[in-house]
Amino acid sequence: MILFASTMSFLLIYTSILLVTALAGLFSERSGVLALSLEGNMTIGSLFAGIAMNLMPGSVPAPIACIVVIIAAIIGGMLYSFLHAVACITFKANQTLIGIALNILAVSIAVVGNKVLTASPALPAGNSRLKFTAFYEMFNFIVPGMETVRFNWLIFIILALLPLAWFILYKTKFGLRLRACGENPRAADSAGINVTKIRYVGVLICGALSGLGGLALILTGAEWEFASGANGFGFLALAVLIFGQWKPFLVFLGSLIFALFKTISVIYPSIDFLASLNISSYFYLMLPYIVCLIALIFISKKNKSPKDLGNPYDKGNS
Repeated sequence: MILFASTMSFLLIYTSILLVTALAGLFSERSGVLALSLEGNMTIGSLFAGIAMNLMPGSVPAPIACIVVIIAAIIGGMLYSFLHAVACITFKANQTLIGIALNILAVSIAVVGNKVLTASPALPAGNSRLKFTAFYEMFNFIVPGMETVRFNWLIFIILALLPLAWFILYKTKFGLRLRACGENPRAADSAGINVTKIRYVGVLICGALSGLGGLALILTGAEWEFASGANGFGFLALAVLIFGQWKPFLVFLGSLIFALFKTISVIYPSIDFLASLNISSYFYLMLPYIVCLIALIFISKKNKSPKDLGNPYDKGNS
């Protein structure tokens, strides 16, 4: 029972992290802007959430504290994605290079920001770890009969975003315009749609959701090492988005599959069969990424990405 509960706990939280971050990328890429900065958005979102948890007085009621932390993560992700939008949409910079640069910069910002926040003679010079034990408990609940395992209620908020994202993309005027900007921005522009505005909104939604993903990530434990950034979850989420062919419910399926292998990489010592194989722990750590590469090799031939994805739109050349 304990192994089952632990497996479900890890599976649900990893699925939710990948799902919300992949949905974030979905809004950006459906608008025509590459979401290569997901890793950076998650890192900055988690930093803002960590700062909020560190600075908030313990006297603040738990519901209010949780709401403040969630808002902080969303704001952090949106602010960082705004840099992405300005560079890629306004200045029409190379979207691949900007995404990679923002991912690298985010880790540096997180480490320096955490060092400033936790400045103390007792800390080692290179420390970039932040603890938030009290808030870790606030975001978790216990299922009766499974007292040794914690479940994060943030999972339910994230799962509720899946049908909401589908509804916005396929049942609203905004969703139609967003998809039009990613498929054929010139046709959208000729129909009176402000392509620049729609793409900005798409990228900012991406920042908000990936910031929430960053919060979900650091709440997998009672502390987080910011030098690790988002631990590669941003890149995994991007692979999930491609695997899901930019469709919300297929993205959910991809999140569940990749989360399963991520869960195996954590719990394999508790599974007698896997433990008896005496395979290096590094293999299990690599397993989600190996599966990711294999999946993308087979799916790449059926790529159904938005037709104008990654191309800056210049109204003057239309």
